[in-house]
Amino acid sequence: MTWWQVKRRAPGWPRRRVLFWWTIVAGAIRLVGRLLYGARMRGTERIPRTGPVLYVANHQSHLDPPLVGSFLSDRPFAALARHTLFDGRIMGWMLRSIGVIPLDQESAGDVASMRTALRELQAGRTIIIFPEGSRSLDGALHPFQRGVWLLLKRADATVLPIAIDGVWDVFPPGASRPKLRGRIAAAIGTPVASRDLVALGPDGALERLRREIETMRMELRHEIRTRTGGRRPKPGAGDTPYWEREAEAPAPDAHPLDVAE
Repeated sequence: MTWWQVKRRAPGWPRRRVLFWWTIVAGAIRLVGRLLYGARMRGTERIPRTGPVLYVANHQSHLDPPLVGSFLSDRPFAALARHTLFDGRIMGWMLRSIGVIPLDQESAGDVASMRTALRELQAGRTIIIFPEGSRSLDGALHPFQRGVWLLLKRADATVLPIAIDGVWDVFPPGASRPKLRGRIAAAIGTPVASRDLVALGPDGALERLRREIETMRMELRHEIRTRTGGRRPKPGAGDTPYWEREAEAPAPDAHPLDVAE
């Protein structure tokens, strides 16, 4: 990463945003993540140095965005986050200054937020989306919603699937603060052009991304267990890939946000 290449890293973004949040703060988060959790991400060489990029990642914890972002800091991203997080004055200011886009999850599709995300991609910048829609309550990977399909269909971007594991054990939903011990690993998968995913149709595109992310997550889980002698992560729902869980479970009702186009 060349830290001063602001125009390449995030064309059109304010210089101070990129240098402060995505260079200084991201570097500090990356260092702390490595010291406390041995956090590492493989595949960063796959990130395009220029052009629009759509990161698609699983979501286990509040730690996902800052930790993943610290490893992707050469190409800073705008993220979509539920609009209620912007209610607090300090939190709202921080999220906006970083470049987070408020998302109204009660409004199917939230057209305004999607248009803002599309403008980021059309300007040659990057977006990250967590297609599960919310944090995993048990550490397992859950079904993808259709929001990612809308971005795939309307943006000409490079899509990078991202998997992370170990974060649920460190800071699960409901915990007031993260643990100071644990192991976290992340990986970037094979880049694919959005038009190639669109050619598969919505179900095929989402399934391809979901299967690749889950395959990487299971590999990361095995790596963490190997590194820790089996101590981490703790056994749980995340040990079973979704295709095995869903083969045994009855078909769920349609999700209210999984609407037809």
